[in-house]
Amino acid sequence: MDTDPVLLEVRDGVAHVTLNRPETGNALDIPVSRALLGRLRQVAADETARVVLLTGQGRAFCAGGDLRSMQAAADRGAYVLELAQAAHAAVRGLAALDKPVVTAVQGSAAGAGLSLVLLSDLVLAAPDAVFITAYTAVGLTPDCGQSWLLPRAVGTTRALDLLLTSPAVAAPEAHALGIISRVAAQGSVFAEAEALALKLARGPATALGQARALVRSGQADGFDAHLDREAETIARMAATPMAGTLIGAFLARRSNSRN
Repeated sequence: MDTDPVLLEVRDGVAHVTLNRPETGNALDIPVSRALLGRLRQVAADETARVVLLTGQGRAFCAGGDLRSMQAAADRGAYVLELAQAAHAAVRGLAALDKPVVTAVQGSAAGAGLSLVLLSDLVLAAPDAVFITAYTAVGLTPDCGQSWLLPRAVGTTRALDLLLTSPAVAAPEAHALGIISRVAAQGSVFAEAEALALKLARGPATALGQARALVRSGQADGFDAHLDREAETIARMAATPMAGTLIGAFLARRSNSRN
């Protein structure tokens, strides 16, 4: 299997961008974040790519930031700041695209993975997919635009509930809240997402992309400054003993559940 952390293939007008770290749940570390930015820049420059289809390999779409890399860092705060800045560069690249973005979600979209979902235009989820803010459960604060995007998707009150209590939101509820566009039939989320992307690519994709750009730019006043604030805050939280303890406990539970 290709070992590139983010894959790109353009066919029939659709740019297939695939997170390719299934062994980690497609978690974002610094190399993955930089690779994603590079792929998005390629897509932006490719006139044959009319629509983007964003997916993840394996059981999960994206488990968020790579907690193992955070825990292993000699200076956790400094590392998380660098990671947040790399991930935010990719997020800015996704937000700036003037091409429609279709995303397929299987398994979980947690933390930064949920932010990628919120930045997508049309999101299809498997019936058993779950969506989790995740940050506060490990003593961190949101990044990748989540504290800016989520209130705009679901309202301030519901966003605070999701951020502060970090429940796993099932696909039908995520649809009702406006986090995703559709719940796919069992076993067909990738096929349905690709069919939708192809339909868009065969239509007035330029106009669709410009419509996307208008909506995103209209919402994004102050977004860059907000991303910088998020990066500084999550790095400060990552450096605390509480975050170290909670991240370690989370990783231990996950390791035990696999044994």
